[in-house]
Amino acid sequence: MNVVRLSATLLVASTLPALGQIHYTPTVQHYRLHSTVSRSQEMNGQKTDGLITNEQQVTVTIQAPKSKGAVSDKDTLQFAVTLDSVNMSSNLAVQLPNVQVMQGTKVSGIMLPTGKVLSFSSDTKATDGVDRESIVASMAHFLLTLPSTAGAGAKWADTATTSFAKDGSSLNTQTITQSQVIGDTTVAGQAAWRVHRTSTLVISGTQVQENQKITMDGTGTGEAMYYIGTNGVYLGSTSTQTMKETVKAAGTVIPVTQTATSTVTIAR
Repeated sequence: MNVVRLSATLLVASTLPALGQIHYTPTVQHYRLHSTVSRSQEMNGQKTDGLITNEQQVTVTIQAPKSKGAVSDKDTLQFAVTLDSVNMSSNLAVQLPNVQVMQGTKVSGIMLPTGKVLSFSSDTKATDGVDRESIVASMAHFLLTLPSTAGAGAKWADTATTSFAKDGSSLNTQTITQSQVIGDTTVAGQAAWRVHRTSTLVISGTQVQENQKITMDGTGTGEAMYYIGTNGVYLGSTSTQTMKETVKAAGTVIPVTQTATSTVTIAR
């Protein structure tokens, strides 16, 4: 049985484009994103549970330079990600940002065939109550970034550190992610690579509300699976992240547990 599996893997590898590695190729695809955040917190002996749901549809366009057919390691690709629709809802007693003002936003830039973004810009004009920069950056990095040597069995690690400060609030995060190409599969009839990712997250921050300082510290873990077709098309992903946080406000300690799930599929 192992011999049969190995033969199948080699067959898939032999059908890869000229690069011989996993990479993205020129395409136009529509994607549907569904994500939920389940949040539970306890304060003064009372437990509160709630759910935030986010639905999006985006169009991703990747173009080769000067209508070039074959793509090499040293080529760059033009990309554009358009937020066609977005809707956020919740049963929590919180005011959600009006993300619908971002609908129609287009982020364009230059990337390598590995998905590494070299530069990007956006046409959005949304400001009020919306974290424009974060949404635009997320759209620009919609595709999973791969190392140039990514192929069967490849392993790599990434560390990402972010800092945000605005209007008296600050947030610092560090995420360490381990990735591995764990083999091939079929998605909607298309042969694809599976990229498995696990991550650990540390978060800390402060916020000022009504002249009151609120501090937050937390840790989390995550797991995700990405599917990239052997034809160079991103076919979707699934991910789950669990966070445990401690919020302190006016001498009160509030434990918070949060679980986020996300699914990306090609919209037919």
